[in-house]
Amino acid sequence: MIPDIFGDVLSVLNREGVSYTIVDYPEKNRKSIDIIAKNKQRRFLIKISVERTSKDETKDLRNFSAVVGDIPILVTEDTEEDIAIGKDNVVGLSVEGLAKAIRGERIYIYRTRGGIFIKIRSDVLRRKRTEMNYSMGDLSKLLGVTRKTIYDYENGESDVSIEVAEKLIDLFGEEVIGDVCENMIPKLEVDENQRSETISARIAKNLTEAGFASTSIKFAPVDVVASKKSKKVLITVEPKSQELLEKKLREALKVATELESELLVVARTSSTAKRIEKDGFKIFTSETIDSLSNEIDRDN
Repeated sequence: MIPDIFGDVLSVLNREGVSYTIVDYPEKNRKSIDIIAKNKQRRFLIKISVERTSKDETKDLRNFSAVVGDIPILVTEDTEEDIAIGKDNVVGLSVEGLAKAIRGERIYIYRTRGGIFIKIRSDVLRRKRTEMNYSMGDLSKLLGVTRKTIYDYENGESDVSIEVAEKLIDLFGEEVIGDVCENMIPKLEVDENQRSETISARIAKNLTEAGFASTSIKFAPVDVVASKKSKKVLITVEPKSQELLEKKLREALKVATELESELLVVARTSSTAKRIEKDGFKIFTSETIDSLSNEIDRDN
């Protein structure tokens, strides 16, 4: 199954003329990002779902996307071409659904455990209602929903059933219908209870306190992702297994290059730091990471 869906995704990317980078770390199936793909309008962080994607992997994908400002896509065989699925605030698409998203075609139907919904453009709905001099109360009567529901529609807090979507199209035209991939940059999920015992958690906490949007990542070649204004920084921590060091650094550099981000490396010992520094990486040691935010700000 792994080669089939992965190969199908690569076929789509090649067919659509999209530039992409395959992320080959970690080597096991548990990865938060498999492919980074980019066309002229959008950049996608793609996770290919084989059998079952864990909540931790999905959280990684979502938070990584939130910090760098790219669209997280979970490619899955659990849905159809024209229907997306909502999974923990990540868009789930079929292989052909991914192709449509890359082409910029609208995918407006999605399903969750709560049912099937139509994505609407809340700003267009609000503007159209105002232009046609409908109050929220007027529109609620026409649609057969509560005034609070109209408020939720217009603030992007709720989408609509197929029945309500048909009524909205009759009233305001198809312009009111949205796209699940439009403005789908998720919000950063901050874990207030996260312990700061690991090096990556300490770094993420320090950067957050210094005003960065920052998160630690479990299943990628980079362990911390941070951004502040237009500056993006990826940080990778030396793995405990020295056999994995070269591959992790190589894959981290690939990701940083694709995302046009600065890459920093944290070495566990000064001896390893000297060895890595020869390859041109900017190095910190675990003893100096508390000053890392100052160093990053100094480069701005």
